[in-house]
Parts: sequence; C-alpha cells; structure tokens
Amino acid sequence: MRAPRSYVAALFVGLMPQAALAFPCTFVTECFEDQPCAPSDFELVVQLEDQRLSTAFGDLTIVARKGEAALITLFATGQGGEYLMSITPEAARFSTHLNTGPRAVQYLGTCEGAF
Repeated sequence: MRAPRSYVAALFVGLMPQAALAFPCTFVTECFEDQPCAPSDFELVVQLEDQRLSTAFGDLTIVARKGEAALITLFATGQGGEYLMSITPEAARFSTHLNTGPRAVQYLGTCEGAF
C-alpha cells in the first residue's frame, strides 16, 4: 500500500531545516561611518514569530523577511532608522541606517540557534 501524496509531502516538509522562532545574536565588531572598526558588545534577540528585533535601546519591527536554506535576511524599522540583517550559520551582519545625519553603523557577529 502506498502512502498518500499529502502524507509524503508533509513528512518531507517536516524534515526541511527551519529557522528558529527566537534566537540571540552577539556582535563583536562595530564600524561607524568611515571610521576604523572597533570591538563591540552589541546584542539583540531576533523574534520571528512576533516580527521584531529586541535590543537594549528598544524593539524594532521586522517589515520583511527572506529565507533560504542557509541565509535569513531581515529588514526592520524603528527607533529613528532603517535596518538590514543577514544571518548565515557562520556569521551575522547588522546594518543600521539612521535617519538623522545620515549615519550608518555596521556590526559583525553571530547568531546562536538560528538554523
């Protein structure tokens, strides 16, 4: 007896890697505008289910999310800026574009449990 196609498809989807619903990220390098990069201790928590990034300075709203097998890309807004975040199993990059100035800050780090 053959298994129904819907059962096989559901089993296959269940075996595919899925991003965790919430995970912490730590950034060890900060680059402000055109100045030399420096050590950082910036942290945030990605909360996919709630569509937000939680930081010490407040929550940011995730407005778009794109995912592939080994890449999560997030676009967020709030706290006077626009934000882009790229996460792979090896590294995470977080880019802040502040509305005043304008100013840009880049962070390099990792996210635990994203994949």
